[in-house]
Amino acid sequence: MIKRRNKQYLAKGFTLIEALVLLFVFSITVATFYSVFTVGMKNIIQSKNRLGAIALANEKMEIIRNLKYDDVGIAGGIPSGNLVAEEDVAENSKNYHVKTLVQFVDDSLDGVFPDDTMPTDYKIVKVNVSWDIDQKSGEVNLVSRFVPPGLEIMSGDGVLAINVIDNEGNGIAQTTVHIINNTVSPAVDLVVQTDNSGNLMFPGAKESIQKYKLIISKNEYETISTLDPNEVSYDPIDIHASVVSGLLNVKTIVQNLTANLKIVTKDISGNKIEDVGFDLEGGRILGTSGTYGEIKTYNLEGSYSTDSNGEKEFNNISPGEFDIDNLSSVSGYTQIGTDPAAPFFIAPGKTETVEIKFADNSVDSLLVSIKGPTVEISVEGAEARLFNGDGFDETLLTLSDGRAFFPSSGTLSAGSYSLEIKAAGFQDYSSSVNIDNLTTKEVLLELSP
Repeated sequence: MIKRRNKQYLAKGFTLIEALVLLFVFSITVATFYSVFTVGMKNIIQSKNRLGAIALANEKMEIIRNLKYDDVGIAGGIPSGNLVAEEDVAENSKNYHVKTLVQFVDDSLDGVFPDDTMPTDYKIVKVNVSWDIDQKSGEVNLVSRFVPPGLEIMSGDGVLAINVIDNEGNGIAQTTVHIINNTVSPAVDLVVQTDNSGNLMFPGAKESIQKYKLIISKNEYETISTLDPNEVSYDPIDIHASVVSGLLNVKTIVQNLTANLKIVTKDISGNKIEDVGFDLEGGRILGTSGTYGEIKTYNLEGSYSTDSNGEKEFNNISPGEFDIDNLSSVSGYTQIGTDPAAPFFIAPGKTETVEIKFADNSVDSLLVSIKGPTVEISVEGAEARLFNGDGFDETLLTLSDGRAFFPSSGTLSAGSYSLEIKAAGFQDYSSSVNIDNLTTKEVLLELSP
């Protein structure tokens, strides 16, 4: 009896294992089938979207082929015509975005400008249809040439060439260029992107002096707008482009990666100080003024203050030189400098943290400001040595602000000290200084004989 029951239990256990194995195999099969089915359906939908886009692009190109040659162009473009640069079109209940670009081509077979005095040999039309449907995106492109009937005719216009480069001279590909000129007829209002070399070429541009406004933009890069010299109070660096008939007119714009800046206000012990006001200017130089162009106008100029954490952030700003000025007073503290010293430089694509440092007025210390023969000249790189007979002896180099703060670390006792200063091109300086709480001393160096 006992053996029969054991056999029955064994038989039942084996059947349960078989059921679990079968269920596992079935689950794997269903999951695999569902995955294959889902991928297949997505590919089918994407194929339908692509076929719809191809049909729409062909339809657009066929419409263009039925236009007169002189009408093949973008409204507000170079060349001008009846076509719309961008539009949204519904096709079979699907929404597509259609971009059309028309440009003159200076074919090398008959020479290129200026050897070819008629650089508008033919037109090239590019139709781009893109979609973003059901979390699936894609695009199709069609390109076609349109040749003028008969012989070439002198247009009497010029060629506008636009080059967008970075600070190292490298062309920036696919940066967006918005061209605006309301003084020519028909008016120009065109948005295009540079090629892989950062270039654009527009044969057939109407003559216009400093009236082609350019707005240059690209993700993670600074946005640049050219300026009319008659509309600003300084001499702009990036002025509107000009086109002179019969000439190749080249306009080069330098566009850099944006930078980030964080201003931190703190004391020498590292404690944050909140709500400190300051003026900041810097970044891209828009233009200059003054007798010798010594006054610069930057694209970032304003008054700011740090937050409750003693910080102020500036994100996605133009790189360049920056200066901090007009710091608000902080009760019980004296501002002793910045790290790095102002003015400071931020390279393209970089992030810089600048600390504005304060010292407690009740703590024994010395702030030395070293100037040249006049107080307007700060002496950078001067050796400032502070010592006494009790074993304190420290030498510091002044930064661009001509300042040195003692002690650089640790503590300083009140009392009488000796101060020696040496700087190239200046006479050596020495004096005694009595330190009690925060002591400030300004030193004017004499030029070497």
